[in-house]
Amino acid sequence: MAKKAAATPSGFESLLQSVTGTAGREAVSPRVAAEMLRIQMMQSTLALAVSDSGAPASSGAALQSVPGLDFGLGLPGAYRGSAALETAEAEGEAIPTTPVPMTGGTAAEIDHISATAARYLGTPYRFGGEGADGIDCSSFVQQVFHANQIDLPRTAREQITVGSDVAPGELRKGDLVFFQTYAEYPSHVGIYLGDGKMIHASSGKGEVTISDMNSDYYRPRYLGAKRVI
Repeated sequence: MAKKAAATPSGFESLLQSVTGTAGREAVSPRVAAEMLRIQMMQSTLALAVSDSGAPASSGAALQSVPGLDFGLGLPGAYRGSAALETAEAEGEAIPTTPVPMTGGTAAEIDHISATAARYLGTPYRFGGEGADGIDCSSFVQQVFHANQIDLPRTAREQITVGSDVAPGELRKGDLVFFQTYAEYPSHVGIYLGDGKMIHASSGKGEVTISDMNSDYYRPRYLGAKRVI
């Protein structure tokens, strides 16, 4: 698979700039940032597919040639349940987030995964849910990776047992990040985006969203990360 041009910012970098704002630039609302990410991820995936196939970027048929690109969620029927997160009070150490270099192949895989995850932004949260009208954190992660030919177990408690351990300070985009929330075992999981951010199905926000892992809630509950790519 061909490497993407180094000068082109990744969808994740564009997302983080949109969510946090940069010097001399106004920060945008989460909803606008989410929509920007969705568009950027689609463009990134399209550019990658066109590059691989050798087709001109302006081709009207190029969009149809992108494998697996679906502008809907494509999720099965909903399940059941409801849940609530605890109120955060504890403080802890910041989660180390030193960037880790990626090979061209790995970067391309992560771009595809990020594009898939972005399409779920705004999907309602529902404990035990696996559908477009409600999804929980582990089902979100499972479905995103399954769409990219990586099969994971159903629950966060099972997902933390697969892949390779990620040492503190070596988090990489696409890693699975785990937290101890409502139970004594690993009970929450998200997908790391870089710069201390993750995309996940949040019961607190009530939808798939982007959160800061160094917030007062998530930082002290962080358990570790697994790499499955």
